[in-house]
Amino acid sequence: MSAPGILSSLIPAGLDEIPRDIKDLRRDLTELGPSVAKSVAGIVADLRAQVDATAAATDAVAAAQITLAANVASIATLVGQQTTGDTGNASTGGAVGIGTGAGSYASVTLGVPAGFSVARIIGMSAAATSAATATYLATRISGLDGASMPILANSSGFGNGAASFTRTLTGLSGGSIVVESRAYSATGGSSAYITTSASVQFFR
Repeated sequence: MSAPGILSSLIPAGLDEIPRDIKDLRRDLTELGPSVAKSVAGIVADLRAQVDATAAATDAVAAAQITLAANVASIATLVGQQTTGDTGNASTGGAVGIGTGAGSYASVTLGVPAGFSVARIIGMSAAATSAATATYLATRISGLDGASMPILANSSGFGNGAASFTRTLTGLSGGSIVVESRAYSATGGSSAYITTSASVQFFR
């Protein structure tokens, strides 16, 4: 091989030196290969480790998402098993006489499902009256009356009104819940068309 700085090296090599230069170049490349491989081996290992870590993290996220979806579905099923509900409506079907003593009208009966012990009930009563004096309307849930609301007649002797009541019952074990409208007239002699609506949500 040529030696920089030596005068004889500036003289062009003869043809017989070309094969020797090629051999020297091959030797240099052969010797350089392992050192290059050794210098990049750490970088390649780090890259492989990062790829493996990313793949593992991706797999963990996917597994967590699957588990979360299954848990959400289980919770939804459990909640669905813990509560249920029912509704009912009734009416007098026409005008009925209202006396001075409170009477029950348009009764709704809701059965308590097996295994449920708590009920939250909303009852609503509505009435259209024909009376010379005020008619009072209330909603009763399982024997307990809500507040009475007066229905005042207009100048033509007719009136419309409503009353509502909510109640929570506990310690239930089967049986039924009765929601009905209660009405009476201050002096009697009135008539009314009455409806009752009930909604109940049961809990275990």
